[in-house]
Amino acid sequence: MTTGPLDVPDVQDSNPSDAVPAPSIPMPTRSRSWFLSMRLLLLLLLGIATPLLVTTNYGASAYTTYITLRTHGASGIQHLLNVKALFTGTTDYASNVVDSNKLLLAGKEFAAARQDFELVHSLIDHAVVIQTVTQFSQQYRSQVVTADAASQIGIDVATIGQELTATATALAPVLRGPLLQDSATPLLTSARLATIRSTLNTILPLLDDIQAQRPFLSVDALPVNAHQREQIVQLMQLLPQVRTVLVQGRDLLDPLGWLLGVNGQRTFLVQTMDRSELRPTGGFTGQYGELQIKNGRVAPFTLKDIALLEYTDSSTTAGQLAPEAYRSWWPFANWGLRDSNLSADFPTSARLAIDQYQSEVHRNVDGIIVFTPFLIAHMLQVLGPITLPTYHETITAQNLEARLHYYQLDNTGIRKEEIIEHIPDSPDAPAIARKLFTALVARTLIDRVRHASPTQLLALGQQMFSDLKTKDVQIYVSDAQLEGWLMQHGYAAQVDRSAAHDGLYVVQANVSASKASQYVQTIIHDTVSLDAGGGATHVMQLHLVYNQTGPVYGLDTYRDYVRIYVPSSAKFLWGDGFDSGTALCGGPLAACPLTHIYPHDELLCPAGQYFAGAAAPMLDDPYDGQWHPLDTVGPPTNFASDETGRAMFGGFVIVPKNCTATLTLSWYVPPASYHPYSLLVQRQAGTFPELGVTILSAPDACGTLNARAVHVDHILTQDETFSADTSSKPHATQCYAQPDV
Repeated sequence: MTTGPLDVPDVQDSNPSDAVPAPSIPMPTRSRSWFLSMRLLLLLLLGIATPLLVTTNYGASAYTTYITLRTHGASGIQHLLNVKALFTGTTDYASNVVDSNKLLLAGKEFAAARQDFELVHSLIDHAVVIQTVTQFSQQYRSQVVTADAASQIGIDVATIGQELTATATALAPVLRGPLLQDSATPLLTSARLATIRSTLNTILPLLDDIQAQRPFLSVDALPVNAHQREQIVQLMQLLPQVRTVLVQGRDLLDPLGWLLGVNGQRTFLVQTMDRSELRPTGGFTGQYGELQIKNGRVAPFTLKDIALLEYTDSSTTAGQLAPEAYRSWWPFANWGLRDSNLSADFPTSARLAIDQYQSEVHRNVDGIIVFTPFLIAHMLQVLGPITLPTYHETITAQNLEARLHYYQLDNTGIRKEEIIEHIPDSPDAPAIARKLFTALVARTLIDRVRHASPTQLLALGQQMFSDLKTKDVQIYVSDAQLEGWLMQHGYAAQVDRSAAHDGLYVVQANVSASKASQYVQTIIHDTVSLDAGGGATHVMQLHLVYNQTGPVYGLDTYRDYVRIYVPSSAKFLWGDGFDSGTALCGGPLAACPLTHIYPHDELLCPAGQYFAGAAAPMLDDPYDGQWHPLDTVGPPTNFASDETGRAMFGGFVIVPKNCTATLTLSWYVPPASYHPYSLLVQRQAGTFPELGVTILSAPDACGTLNARAVHVDHILTQDETFSADTSSKPHATQCYAQPDV
C-alpha cells in the first residue's frame, strides 16, 4: 500500500501472522503543518540550548576557579603579612629574631603561605577552564600570566622564609643574651658557618627565580591595597642589592670565621688616635692594647700607655730613625710604634706598626685597629653614658675628649689619678698615672660592648660601617681576602691611586709636640680649569686658621708638615707659603715687623705677634734650645712622593698662635682616558676641612667643552667625588679666566 510522506505508519498487533492491514486515513493539511513546525522548533531549541548549556557549565566552572584562586592568593599574602606583623611594632628587632615562639609561628605562617601559593600555581597550570579562557578570551591572558608569576614568587618567598626561620631556630639558643662576652661556649663554629652557607646557597637560586618572574608581574593586578602594593614595588626594586649582599656574605663567611677566631684565636693590635695632635692616619697613637677574639667571643681588654714602652732608657727605639720614605722630613729621633702612622695610606701605616710592634714587644698580631674619639662618641650614643664611680665622672659623647685631655694632660687631673689609683709618690708617678683614666674608660666601654644586647650590637655594627667610611675607625687584617674586600668597598682607608679620575688628598702632620690641632681649621679652595683637550689646571689655596681658644698642653706655635697628593702625571706649576728653612726675622735675628712681613700675606697675625717661639727638640735643628726665627716662604720643598702611583708636593708650615697661614699651589693634570672630568677629594681622618671646589672651562675651551661650571662649598666628612656637568652647552657667563690668586 502506498502512503504519503507524512502518513502514519501501519499499526500491527503482537501476532504478525494474523495482521490485518488497516485502512489508510488521509491526515488533514493543517495537522501536517503544525507537526512539521514542532519538529523544526525542537531542532532549533536544541541548537541553541546545547552550546548555551556548555557555556553555562564553563562559566560556572570559571567562576568557581576564580573564587578559589582569589581566596588562596589572598590567604597566601595574608600569611606573609602575618609574619611581618610578628616582627614589627618593637625596636628590639634583633631579639625578635631569636624569639623561639615567634620563630615557631613564623614557620607555620610561611608553610601555610607556601601551600596557598602552590595550590594557586597548580590551578593556573592545570585547570582546563583556565586554558580555555585564555585561548578564547585574549583579554584575560595578561591577568593569568600575572597570577602565575605572582604565585611562583609567593612560593619562592615562602620557601625563603622557611629556610631563614629554620636556620634562625637552629642558631637562636646561642644568640640569646650577650654575644661577645668571654665564654667557654663558642658563639661561632665551623658547623654553624656551614649551616649559614647552606641556607644562603638555598636562598640565592630562589632570589634568581623571583627576578626572572618580575617581567611577567603586574603589581596593579594583585589583590592588595595601595600601601602594600607600594611596599611590594620597593622590595622588588631592592632584589638585585639583596642578592649582591648575600653573595658577598656567602663569599666572606670563611674570612669572617677567620676574623672571629673560629678554630683559632685572633689577636689585633689596637691603638687610639688623638686628633688634637693630628697625624697622617688621624692622630697621635698614645695608647695600645691587644684585642683577642676566639670563636666569636671577645676577651677582656685594656689599654697601655705607649710612654711606658718607649719613653724609657731601655727602649729599643733609642736612636732609631724613621723609615727611609719619611726620613727627609720627620723631625724627631727615637722613632717607634707611637709615630708609626706616617703614611696617610692606612694599609702602609698598619704594616709599619705591626712590624714595629713585633720588634718592640716581640708579639705577632693578625691585624691592627685604630680609631679616633669620634668612634667612642658614636658607641656611647648607642650604649649610653659611662659612669665611673671612683672618679665621680659620667662620660658622654659630648664631654669625652675634654675629660680625656683633663686626666691625661692637666696636672690637677693627673694628681687626681695618682690619688684614686693609689700611685706611690715618686718622680715617675705622674707618668704612670696620666693615662689610667683613659684606660678605665676603654676597659669599661669594651666590657659594655661584650655584654651588649643583640639589638645594640646590630646598631654598633651599622655605625661601624659608617665610621669606616669616615675613617674614624681604620682596620687592616693579614687575611688577603678580607683586606681585599675592605679595599674594594672603600673601607680600607687607602690612598686612591686610580687613573680613572683626577685626585686630591691634603695630609697634615702636627709636629708641634702639642694638642693644638683642635684649634686649627683647615680650609681648602681648589679651582679647576678644563682645557679643550680635557687637561685640568688646578689653583689651590690652603688656609690654616689657628685660633687658640683653650689649652694646647704644649708649645704654642703650630708646626705642620703638609703633603698634597695628586695623580702621578701631574706637573707642578708654581707654589708659595711653605717654610723655606732660611731665617727671616725674630729669634736670634732682628725682631719681625709688627704687620705684613710677607709680600702676599702668606702669614697673617695680630700686630706684633709675628714670632715662631720655641720648638720641640728636632733633628739637625740649628736653633735647638733657642727661640726660633720665622723663615722666608716659597714653593714646596719636597717633591719626592712616599706613595706609589701619586705625585706629591710637601713642606713645613709655621703658624704662630692666633695667626692664619696660606699655601698656594698650581699644577696641571694632562688629559686622561676618563670622560667626563671628575675629581676625587680624599679626607684625612680626624679632620673636618671646609672644602670649596670649582670646576669650569678655560676661556679657550668655552666653545668646545660641553661642560657647565660646578661649584661646591661645604664641610668634607668623607671621600667625595665632584664631576663636571655635561648636561648641556655652557653659557658664556659660565666660562671664566683662570683666577689670579
